[in-house]
Amino acid sequence: MSSKLMLALFVTAVLITSIAAVSIPAASALTVRSTFNDNHYTALYTGGPKICGDHKCAPGEYDKMQQALAQAQMKGKTGSTTPSIPTPPTTTPTTTPTTPTPAPTMPAMNGTSTTVPAMSVCDSVKAILTNAGTSSDVVAKVMADLSCS
Repeated sequence: MSSKLMLALFVTAVLITSIAAVSIPAASALTVRSTFNDNHYTALYTGGPKICGDHKCAPGEYDKMQQALAQAQMKGKTGSTTPSIPTPPTTTPTTTPTTPTPAPTMPAMNGTSTTVPAMSVCDSVKAILTNAGTSSDVVAKVMADLSCS
């Protein structure tokens, strides 16, 4: 009788296992896909939808986010969110006539020579660097690189 009981338990176990195997869907790497869009969009690469943080931007949201980002970045640099254009220092004209001297030329590079920037450019660069709070060592280095005296 013990052998009949063991046979009944074995048959029951096989039946339950086969029913479970048929009713539970198998996982397969060969399942059919309905969408083939594998593109990954980020704010770094253009061409896809605009990304605002962790979601796709609503109409007009991307431009507002870019403006806010630019203002936040500029705020730490100049102390205000509006860019300022420094005015060059005013000088009083001299009454003695002077003869214009030709602008000095820099050494030739690839067969071409370049002229030194006009003094108004040098003054403007110096004023901008000074107004931005740049150290005098950096200002002197930039002015030397521009061949400004």
